[in-house]
Amino acid sequence: MPDLATVRRYWESRSPGLTHSRAPVGSPEFFAEVERERYGDPFKYAWLPEVAEFDRHAGQRVLEVGVGLGTDILQYARAGARVSGIDLTDRAVALTRERFRQEGLEGDFRRASFTDIPWPDDTFDLVYSFGVLHHSEQTQEGIDEIHRVLRPGGRAIVMLYHRGFKYWVRKLFWYGVVHGELLHSSPQEIVNRHSEAFGNCPLTRVFSRRQAARMFARFADVRMSAWRLDDYVYVGGRMVSPAQRLLPARAYRWLEDRWGWNLVIKATK
Repeated sequence: MPDLATVRRYWESRSPGLTHSRAPVGSPEFFAEVERERYGDPFKYAWLPEVAEFDRHAGQRVLEVGVGLGTDILQYARAGARVSGIDLTDRAVALTRERFRQEGLEGDFRRASFTDIPWPDDTFDLVYSFGVLHHSEQTQEGIDEIHRVLRPGGRAIVMLYHRGFKYWVRKLFWYGVVHGELLHSSPQEIVNRHSEAFGNCPLTRVFSRRQAARMFARFADVRMSAWRLDDYVYVGGRMVSPAQRLLPARAYRWLEDRWGWNLVIKATK
């Protein structure tokens, strides 16, 4: 398993979303294009503003674990939350601070590991983390830290990668079986190699609902939903979801909830 320094080096120059704009990194044009790409693409995260409850925490203290480019935590701040955030990399913290400076909004952003969140017990009303905790072998420690810094009755919204269609079929079958990588690589190595926009990630873990339930056992009222089936194919240069085209909306959502690769866990302390 990679150590913390290896993980930090990888992500220092590979913040998620960097490939979503060709404008100079850190410019207003860059941030605007990243935001449009993130929430405007139906094959990506058009569903996220509602699921993440961006507009429901005005006046509350909100912490994001893994701020990336600051795109999500900005939505909470725009809606009136008092926001803080951590990231493992200096670049992510610097870009998030710059984004908030451009918006004229306040936030407290620090470089830190999610295994040692630099705030006291019972500080936050909401802790949000999207696509971060599964990139470490210390996922459980991160969940425990989130529990610690939440006030009693506070809530966590966490996305972990799910053992759904994308990883168990699209990647392991395609690369492992069709391309023969299982002959010389473990399933974990194949997932690491072919996950994330830049590839060759030090570690990308995927979890079942049962595993997630065990990791969140200290929480109450744990609820899960899965998103992003990623069954798409390219037709005439455009992405098309065969399942979405063929199935009624309710049937497609049922399938997505069972085989989607973004597992969103909502839990109360």
